[in-house]
Amino acid sequence: MQNSNTYQRFTQYLKEHNFIPLITDASAYAPRMIVVIPSYKEPDLLRSLEALHHCSRPSCFVEAIVVVNHPENATDDVKRQNEQSLHDAQQWAAQNNDNRMQFHVVYKPDVPEKIAGVGFARKTGMDEAVYRFLQSGVDDGVIIGFDADSTCDDNYFEEIEKTFFSGKHVNGASVYFEHPIDGDDGIALYELHLRYLNQALRYAGFPYAFHTVGSSFAVSASAYVKQGGMNKRKAGEDFYFLQKIFPLGKTAEITTTKVYPAARLSDRVPFGTGPVLTKMLEEKEIVKYTYSFEAFRVLKSLFDRIDQFFKATPENIEQMLENSCLVKFLLNDNFLSEIENINKTTSTLPAFRKRFFNYFNAFKILKYLNFAHSECFELKDVRGEMTKLDKEVFYLSAKKL
Repeated sequence: MQNSNTYQRFTQYLKEHNFIPLITDASAYAPRMIVVIPSYKEPDLLRSLEALHHCSRPSCFVEAIVVVNHPENATDDVKRQNEQSLHDAQQWAAQNNDNRMQFHVVYKPDVPEKIAGVGFARKTGMDEAVYRFLQSGVDDGVIIGFDADSTCDDNYFEEIEKTFFSGKHVNGASVYFEHPIDGDDGIALYELHLRYLNQALRYAGFPYAFHTVGSSFAVSASAYVKQGGMNKRKAGEDFYFLQKIFPLGKTAEITTTKVYPAARLSDRVPFGTGPVLTKMLEEKEIVKYTYSFEAFRVLKSLFDRIDQFFKATPENIEQMLENSCLVKFLLNDNFLSEIENINKTTSTLPAFRKRFFNYFNAFKILKYLNFAHSECFELKDVRGEMTKLDKEVFYLSAKKL
């Protein structure tokens, strides 16, 4: 049963975002999980829908919302593909919907170029999910991010259900993913790069080191609404959105099931799996390079001192900073005044640490890494840097024994 606070929050959110429903049919059942699938120029959409339909059914009712979309300046080929995808998906849904899971296919053609893109498509579907929960009286459902070129294990919905509905409140979750490699060195190294960055951030002490892959996440509807919903970015929408969710805490990692994003070249967005491989192919190079492990060592030296910054003077904090490259970046970023302000507005160490990482967030870390690799470090072979990381983590673990 939906409580009054949930009703008010969801209603206010939809009002503020000028929401107009695209699905007018009320659900015969109350969905507690809704998976959202943006689809643009997607010839293999039915393969993804089949994968979801093939999943073992959780105890709750599940819906899926497919958002077929293209910008106003799309080519005739794109429009024809989308119209075909729309027709095929609607026909497929009519034949496969049942009393445990239902698929809805909505069409957003000729989206203004300024806002068109995967962020807009995800937001369209995720806002629709909020509305579906509201109309069905569901207190706090789960919105699941998926892609139209992905597949998943059969226990996909069951494991997400366990994570969110087993008694512990969860705001968001990252679902384990594996790109199908099939002997492709490029995609293998790219995935190694993603996992290296994630583990290197954990080594450095960053508390929100979770993967941010658009096909592999889930979020509670209440957290989604609280943090202002999905953005309309043309690329990186998943990264920017999830960086708002992680600081809420109670983030889970679902490793008992897998998503398989397509490992293919793509021209759909400015960056991501496909464009990275495309760029490397054009340059006759595979994905070799990543950020130097030394840059993360330096970052760890900063994060290890956070507690010492609490209630310390700017002069004392500056004396604690050791690495010249890091110091240059921090001073250019007004680090000392930022920490002084955080100290003035927090009275406890836990509050200080939380505010610190609100300031020194994932965006700041990327800014530091790019600065450091233009001033102090060189990009390195990803396999070598992962080996260095593994050895360092093993060494630190051994020291604790």
